[in-house]
Amino acid sequence: MQILARVAEEAAGLACLLFAGLAIGMSVAHAAGHCVKDPQIAAVDLSAPVDQFFLDQMKANGINTIIRYYDHEAETLPGKTLRRTERDLIVLNGFKLGVVFQHHNDEFGSFTTLRGRQDAERSLYLAKENAQLPGSAIYFGVDGGWKTAFALSSIMAYFKEIKGRVASAGYRVGVYGSGLVCSTLLRAGLAELCWLGATANWPGFHEYYPTKAWKLVQLPSTRCGGRSVDFDLANGADYGQFGY
Repeated sequence: MQILARVAEEAAGLACLLFAGLAIGMSVAHAAGHCVKDPQIAAVDLSAPVDQFFLDQMKANGINTIIRYYDHEAETLPGKTLRRTERDLIVLNGFKLGVVFQHHNDEFGSFTTLRGRQDAERSLYLAKENAQLPGSAIYFGVDGGWKTAFALSSIMAYFKEIKGRVASAGYRVGVYGSGLVCSTLLRAGLAELCWLGATANWPGFHEYYPTKAWKLVQLPSTRCGGRSVDFDLANGADYGQFGY
């Protein structure tokens, strides 16, 4: 048993080293302002509206899915929210879409039952506007390294409100966050899909990455198509995306 445990530990360490190497490569790409082309990279996420030039660049890079944001009307960044015109442009260019809701989700005070209810209702409004297909996913951001029992309890209360509303509307609930948050919410049945954030010092990253329990892993930011983007590794063909 000790030998098996040691082998498993070494395998996990190797996986983390491989990811770290890829992350270093992405950091170099960021410094050089280069796009990255890799068959493991299926998606790209960004907080600004796309245009035809950007989509042409992503197509040349072999990207399958564009991930954009849902947000409240008082956006945290101008143009952050996916609207129907942009959605149509993306889909007509042959891409799938992924969506993540984020509104000050890097602030712990956002994780309340009230905000969970408000964020769920707003995400469903935007899902209808964007003709998001039932069975696809809406991810919700948990953009911080919170790890105390109190913090995790608050995050779970937020997701309990989300799960009840979003799942009843026919969508799957995803979470973007740390390995600890992903494992906590998936184990509790409050989220179905994990998108592991790029911040490797968030709790549980190095333990969770080798498990392959995630659907997406975000890579460090780079520049491509004339803007700042994050590329994403995909684990399997289905990570909640939608389109024709």
